[in-house]
Order: sequence, then structure tokens, then C-alpha cells
Amino acid sequence: MIVAGDSRGTRRFREARDKGCAFLLDQLRNDGGFGDAEKGLLEYHKVPAALAACGETLAANRLCSWIRENGTLPDGDFGPRPEAIRGYGYTYFNAWVIKAAHRLGHFDLSQRGMDFLMSFRDSRTGGFLSSPVEHDPMEQQDLWVVAGCGWSALYTGRIEVARGVGRWMKTLMEAQPNYPEQFYAVYSREQGLHVEHDPADAFRYVLNRDAERDEPFYNPGIAGGFLSLLYQATGEEEWLELAREYMVLAEGASEYLYSLVRAGKPGWAASVMYTLTGEEKYREMAVRVGDGLIASQSSEGWWGNVGETVANSDITAEMVFWLDHIYQAVS
Repeated sequence: MIVAGDSRGTRRFREARDKGCAFLLDQLRNDGGFGDAEKGLLEYHKVPAALAACGETLAANRLCSWIRENGTLPDGDFGPRPEAIRGYGYTYFNAWVIKAAHRLGHFDLSQRGMDFLMSFRDSRTGGFLSSPVEHDPMEQQDLWVVAGCGWSALYTGRIEVARGVGRWMKTLMEAQPNYPEQFYAVYSREQGLHVEHDPADAFRYVLNRDAERDEPFYNPGIAGGFLSLLYQATGEEEWLELAREYMVLAEGASEYLYSLVRAGKPGWAASVMYTLTGEEKYREMAVRVGDGLIASQSSEGWWGNVGETVANSDITAEMVFWLDHIYQAVS
């Protein structure tokens, strides 16, 4: 079969994507659910998006139907939710379900799911609160959580909410004390940018461009990708310019950071930005990430989490999704 774009030598991204997808398809259960039932939302939240990206819409729709019957709570939250994902990234897991459900036409899941996320919104800052239990607007707001909610707002047509997230990201960037050498990712009304933190929690708060250990390299990517989509939705140049600014750190990041699966989000952002701007540096970044993901993929098609050599369905689904974006953009 001839596939448009493969002549540019990018077939490797499609093949790695499909190999990962085959691994995911093997984890589908007869009842339409996915993987280890005890892991619930942690196990399935990215899978509908990955399956849809590979054209496996029958499986993706069956999984959405399973979520409707077994994983949707009366308030629009999703579950079952193991203790491992009840912390400050609570809404990020919901966001993946919302985006995929909306793309697949399961609007009851996406709109009710977004209604639930709106209960976390800080209308003054435009951000979303990270804590699942404390909804005081003075609580902390993490970039990757806010970005996930903003992405969901775009998909569900809540453009003003998404603009508010863009403004929040602008505030966060303007507060950076040492950018692009470092990036701080947590903000609150009470304190502003959280520069001081317990060293034991450094992973949550700060990314160093020259890092030689596992750090949150996904932050510039999820911001750059969201802002690029916001530009697409509104035509407002300020969001594309802010996306460029967020990606400056990724442009000069260490080889170590690029070796991690956390580079997937910068690869996605670079793919979108190459599509929008045609600038070769973004294509090169996307290809670099794509090749790194291929290098870290197991022979069985799965990816593991950082520092682990066991299959991780969550990570695999996400890498499949990013590879699809890279393949589309650079072919």
C-alpha cells in the first residue's frame, strides 16, 4: 500500500505508531474495557485518543461506550480512580478522555466531563486548580494541569475559557526569573510563581534546560502545543508568539532530556508549530523526538516509564498519539 508522505522517509514513525497500537489492541477486554480493571482511569484515559489516531475507531468507540456505562460519575468525573491519581494532577487524566470523546462524537462524555473540570477553574487567573479537594483559589495551579484543561476547553468550544488559560500562561512566563535556563511551572494567587520549594518536590516545580536527570520536560511542550492550537482557533498572533517563547527552552534542552519519553509533548508541539509556520527548526525538533521515541520502544511495541523496563499502557498510548502527530506533520 502506498501512503502519501512515506516517500520523504518518514514511514518509520507510522510503523512505530502502528506497532504501539497493536500492543494496545491486545489489551482490550471482551466487555469493551481496557487493560487492568483495577487501574481504572489510570489504565485507559489515553487509549481512546491513541486508537483513534491509528484509525481503530471501532475499538475507540467501544471503549468510549464502556466508559459511559462503567466509568462516568454523576458529576461528570471519570473513574474508577485508583489512589495513585488522586493527587495534584487529578484533572489531567479527565482531559484525555474529554478530548478523545469529543473527536469521536461522544459529546455527552466530553461536555459533561468539561462541566466537571470547570469546577476547578480560577476565574481571576484563568487557570485551573490542581488539588482535587481544596478549591480555594489560593491553591496551587500546575502548568501541565492547566494546559490539559485548556486543551479540553478548546475541543468543547469554550473559547473564552481557553483564552483565559492563554493569559494564565502569559502571566507564568512573565514571572520567570531565569528563563530559558530554568522554568518554574507552579503558580497561585497568593504567592504568584512558586520558586521556593522543598527539594524533594523539585520535579513538580522546576525544569532545568541542562538537566542530566529526569525532570518535567513535558511542560514547554504541553504549553507550546496548547498555545498553537489556541492560535489556530482564534487567529490571534499573540498565542503563536507565546508558543514560540515556551519552546525556546526545548530548542536548547540537553540530550538527556531528549532521550526521555517526556520529550513526546515537545515533539507534538514542534509538529503543530511546523505545520503552522513551516519553519525547519520545528520539523527538525519533531523528527529528533520521533527518532528518540522509536529508539526507546520495545520490540513488542510498548514503552515503559522513565527508568523502567516494563510495559506501561499509559505511556504507550501517549507515545502512539504523539508519533501520529509527528508523522502527519513531517511527511
